Amino acid sequence: MNVIIEARARTARSGGIKSYVIYLLKGLREHSNIHIDVVDGSRSSPVPLRSELLLPYWMNYQLETYIARNKPNVAHFTKAAIPRKKTVPTVVTIYDIIPILLPETQSLFRRAYWPTALHHAAVQSDRIITISEKSKQDIAKTFRVPEEKIIVTTLAIDASHFKPMANYPSTDTAGKYILFVGTWDERKNIKTLIRAFELIAGQIPHQLIVAGRPAHKDDGARVFAQKSKYADRIVFREHIPYVDLPSLYSNADIFVWPSIYEGWGFPPQEAMACGTPVIVSNGGSLPEVVGDAGAIVPFSSNDLHERMYDGDFTQRLSQEMLNLIGNEAAKQRFRDAGIVQATKTTWAQVTEKTVATYKEIAL
Repeated sequence: MNVIIEARARTARSGGIKSYVIYLLKGLREHSNIHIDVVDGSRSSPVPLRSELLLPYWMNYQLETYIARNKPNVAHFTKAAIPRKKTVPTVVTIYDIIPILLPETQSLFRRAYWPTALHHAAVQSDRIITISEKSKQDIAKTFRVPEEKIIVTTLAIDASHFKPMANYPSTDTAGKYILFVGTWDERKNIKTLIRAFELIAGQIPHQLIVAGRPAHKDDGARVFAQKSKYADRIVFREHIPYVDLPSLYSNADIFVWPSIYEGWGFPPQEAMACGTPVIVSNGGSLPEVVGDAGAIVPFSSNDLHERMYDGDFTQRLSQEMLNLIGNEAAKQRFRDAGIVQATKTTWAQVTEKTVATYKEIAL
């Protein structure tokens, strides 16, 4: 079977979508019955995609023409958009519908482009792959597509890489710390995490480490942290090498992710695989990621916009953090259960389910 795969996310600096694409491509290359032609807008045909602003032209003219000329059995688009004209059986991976649910967290281009692109992809594709049951429900409801059209492939982590490690090689991280890892996006709710830390900082010796990189749209969390009375204990760390992530996770006392909404959540999954006790919100699919292997703090409202200003959630989060920090038995229980929960799904399973989806619709 010949499959053209749009894989431009693999050229990104980092992020969950890049990880999904890289590991899916690895699995497909090892599959004996699949021949893949990977198009990512960098070195492969068609010509390079240098800017998001070129995306509509690249997708609707260059890539559309390339697919029509090569006539694969299936085309798989891995970043939630498909060409305007569909010429072969088409699979699209839609991770979530955050540009529709939380447009204020998106850049102006993304606000303009993605609602229409997501709708077109959901309605016109032959199959939709998504990464959680919550995303499946949101996609089906928002775009009024039948649930049978949507296949869920819950995501895996590289268990050979993300595992408990002994020491984190750092000269400026001393003692115990609470950890957050992820893009510094307003949706990640980092300001709320800082507020929750401030409520308990006087009772614990920990630092709060916020690791990751800035988002396309600055969430203002670093400036907010600089004004805190505990600013000297709140550390923002950019560009953590991939090789260092397991140690960073493993040596955290607890890992906290209070996100407003997620289609999945690699960092909590990675933290659990490294044996770190995890606390998350109930935003989007996070209860699916964590299961019973971590603490889940619910928001007061189902309205995603109200969640950014949820004072009761902040209080509950701070109390959960304080309780877990002081409860060694609960931490050990979460360490043991988290490793099992984080490794329930493998990339081989994701690949097989994806290939089965191709076979359902292939020419």
